[in-house]
Amino acid sequence: MSPSSISAYLQFQDLVQKLLESQGFRIQRIDMQAQDTGFDLLARRADAVWAVEVKYYRTRREQASLLEAAARGLLTSSLKAGVRKAMLVVSCSLSLPLRAAIQERYGLTIHDRADLTEWAAKAPPLLDELEALLEIESPAPIDGQSRPKAPTAEEKDLPNEAPPEDHLGMNLCQRLRALKSGRSTWAAYERLCAEILRYLFPRDLLGWRKQQRTDDDLNRFDYVCRIKPTTDFWRFLIDHLNSRYVLFEFKNYAGQIKQGQILTTEKYLLERGLRRVAIIVTRKGAHRSAVSMVQGAMRENGKLMLVLDDHNLCKMLYMRQRGEDPSDLLFDLTDEFLLALPR
Repeated sequence: MSPSSISAYLQFQDLVQKLLESQGFRIQRIDMQAQDTGFDLLARRADAVWAVEVKYYRTRREQASLLEAAARGLLTSSLKAGVRKAMLVVSCSLSLPLRAAIQERYGLTIHDRADLTEWAAKAPPLLDELEALLEIESPAPIDGQSRPKAPTAEEKDLPNEAPPEDHLGMNLCQRLRALKSGRSTWAAYERLCAEILRYLFPRDLLGWRKQQRTDDDLNRFDYVCRIKPTTDFWRFLIDHLNSRYVLFEFKNYAGQIKQGQILTTEKYLLERGLRRVAIIVTRKGAHRSAVSMVQGAMRENGKLMLVLDDHNLCKMLYMRQRGEDPSDLLFDLTDEFLLALPR
């Protein structure tokens, strides 16, 4: 996570703890450095002990595959810790059918944005904090009448076995780190990057168009994809940058990319073609001369170029595997870039 993501997540976790305490739970925070249990909190009420996992998403809309991954991971972690009840608390809004299906499949309880809003309504300072953190402009009614209650699993223990763990994100990261940079592996790097991006954004990018390039042997291919506004990041690109398409460039250089590679990419960004955003995937990131060119392209022409290195890709792969939204990291990088953009 970027610093801004970590800050938002910790704020949300603190707020969830306060809200659970308002519901009669006694909370124990898990020190991840001392003990990585795979969940965030232990909650006790009456004689029951709950493993609680907190997921903060920038996007309000539910993403079923991420919620499935989060629930599967929580069930596995809870059983390993010997805890027989589990609760997944998320910042997004869930449809009742999806919520009921996941609870039934994994034997845990899910609380979403509407539940948190209802709990917080009884403590106005907490409601103010929740609305500010989740950027709620007009909160849904909280009288309990307009939103039917979803079934909960509070009276059930977890099943005795968890489904097989998903290690695809970790495996892709390991393959990336093991792949050598340079001319001899450019084709393998291009194929691996395409596989990684399809894993990270299966619903967000459509119409993958592969284009032949001839500028050098390290950078022969790029992809142009149509954006689907599934999360806040992709919607931001469409609504505020007027970009219906995103260009991906794969640069398998051993060192940092420099301004020449940025200039090459920028010329493929077309305002009238609704293609004003490029994501440049490289091994070691961008040299300061390249960063200056990226800033100039945004400041002077409104073209956004994000540079992702191996570390960024691996962070997103682990986020996806844990049921977190990898596009949140892209949004954080964009936020930081625009906030720091010099005159």
